[in-house]
Amino acid sequence: TGVAISVAFSSPGSSPLPLVLVVLLDLMFLVMEARRYRYFDIWRTRVRMMEVSLYGPLLRLKGVRVDDAWNETLALDYEEPHFNISMWEAVGRRLRRNYSFLFLIQGVSYVAKICIHPTPVTALEQLFARAAVGPVPGEIVLIIGFVFHTGLIALALLTLRGQLAAGRAKKRGARAR
Repeated sequence: TGVAISVAFSSPGSSPLPLVLVVLLDLMFLVMEARRYRYFDIWRTRVRMMEVSLYGPLLRLKGVRVDDAWNETLALDYEEPHFNISMWEAVGRRLRRNYSFLFLIQGVSYVAKICIHPTPVTALEQLFARAAVGPVPGEIVLIIGFVFHTGLIALALLTLRGQLAAGRAKKRGARAR
């Protein structure tokens, strides 16, 4: 992102294309990280199940209990692993926690590049000319950018309420719903 911003603002004739390419690269990284996060969530859930059902009772000197079948659930998860969260929730989570800032910086940089660098835009035609990327007209590029960022915001908000992953840490004294 930093390199793309440096290249885009390096000279008055520099294209905003590096900013667009880095957005696509970051989108690819977001999807890869969401996939990795889904695997991490499998392990996190397993460890949390052992903490609550095995280590907690042992530390309270109550012994290990299996009447709630947590051990069977854990064994089955080792035999037939499954994801606890959807890909959409994982993407939304990584987007909210890390990538939203990158996309925000890149979006603001792109708008700044086409609106004020090297001189402020004085006419709508000038804005469209600066936003053009190769043979793609500026109007189309701006519409695609707007739809893309609106989609990211919608994804982040729509996956906010999912919260399907189990074992979240709570404040001391808080009860599960």
